[in-house]
Amino acid sequence: MSTLHTEQEAKTKWCPYANVYVAYQGTGAAGNRGLGDGQANTAKALCLASGCMAWRKVDQVGIGPNGEKRDRDMDGRTRWVDRGYCGAFGAPVGGS
Repeated sequence: MSTLHTEQEAKTKWCPYANVYVAYQGTGAAGNRGLGDGQANTAKALCLASGCMAWRKVDQVGIGPNGEKRDRDMDGRTRWVDRGYCGAFGAPVGGS
């Protein structure tokens, strides 16, 4: 089930379509995110958010000065960020 995330939240999630190089008895699978030198780099297997063709922007959410999520700007200090989901697995079910 997909859920809604800000771009920063999404970029901490693992992408099931990402390939990482894993050496196994001298052989390995090809990587698709600039992996090199025969080393696995799991950071390059995380979600790309809006950098991916499957990203679906839904709306924006407010982030207050203390990092709390807001649905409105009560004091003029709310920063608005995009929110979306991975469209490769369908739309979110049952809210955010």
